[in-house]
Amino acid sequence: MLKKKELTSILINAIHTKMLLTYPRAVVMNSGNAAWIQLLYNFVVASALFFITITIYRSKKSVIDLAEAFGGRTLRVITGVVIFAALTLNFVNVIRIFPETIKIVLLQDARLELITAIFILAIILGAYAGIESIARIHYLFLPIAAVMFLIFITMLLPYYDFDNIMPILGNGARSIFISGFNSISLFSDMLLLYVLIPNTQNLDEAKQSGTKAILIGGGVSVIIILAYCLTHPYPVSGEFTVPVYQMARMIHLSSFFSRFEPFFQFVWTILILLYASLYVYVISYVWQITFSLKSEKPMIIPVALICYAIAMLPESIISGIKAQQVMNTLVYPAAFAVPLIFAALSRVKK
Repeated sequence: MLKKKELTSILINAIHTKMLLTYPRAVVMNSGNAAWIQLLYNFVVASALFFITITIYRSKKSVIDLAEAFGGRTLRVITGVVIFAALTLNFVNVIRIFPETIKIVLLQDARLELITAIFILAIILGAYAGIESIARIHYLFLPIAAVMFLIFITMLLPYYDFDNIMPILGNGARSIFISGFNSISLFSDMLLLYVLIPNTQNLDEAKQSGTKAILIGGGVSVIIILAYCLTHPYPVSGEFTVPVYQMARMIHLSSFFSRFEPFFQFVWTILILLYASLYVYVISYVWQITFSLKSEKPMIIPVALICYAIAMLPESIISGIKAQQVMNTLVYPAAFAVPLIFAALSRVKK
């Protein structure tokens, strides 16, 4: 069983990990200087949808089990497959972008295939450890990451320039509130909560964990994108593939510890490994409960390899980023609509 603090930890990491990769660039390319307003808008909308769903959710069952209660095994399989596809599409870009970023910034002489193979092996081993182990490591490591985040934001203070966020609406209100609506996909990871509810102590603890996670994870994400907009003017801010890493390179501590970058790389790598292990486990778990298998462990290696195969379909990392933007438009409707629909049905039919 997952304790409340453990569930909160994995959900916080799940929400904000995308901000450690290419997500800020996509938001900046859409709204320019107003990227932080776009993300704040997404945060408000996603939080409202979450609070509506979790308020009317009245059963300590996964959304897949609720589907079976209303439509039998057929609806259970359809719902399970939809969630399996949504989680897979939400995750695969990490497998493509993270190894390539590691090669660019750390291991220029290493072969990409070797880095990717080590990454896949690490997340398979992490997934085999099980959800309780993954959650405990999240709970132990997240305070370290929080301290590092506070130091990171504080050390960037000399580089902030408020002229960088002018004009305040960036590329215009239409870009922020209409074109930018798709960025709500950042919060698609809350779908994990509705899958893992049966592994929690009780429904009230699950609700409390989800509420804390979306508020903290969303707040951290807004602060990260605001810091990026303050340190890099538009359109320069749209040129960096991994914006948060670019900000870390700006910080110089002293003549002895001249760069903040190595500390950031350590925390960055652990958080992404934990995120990837969590996703491989949950995707395997979804398949297990959808088809009533005895264990999720036989599915872990096939799921990791399927995710890798999908991630390698784009020709380059830039193509992968563009493909992810398309995938996001498919993921967030399922992530928000499916739990909301079955939460509402659970109120109608007890």
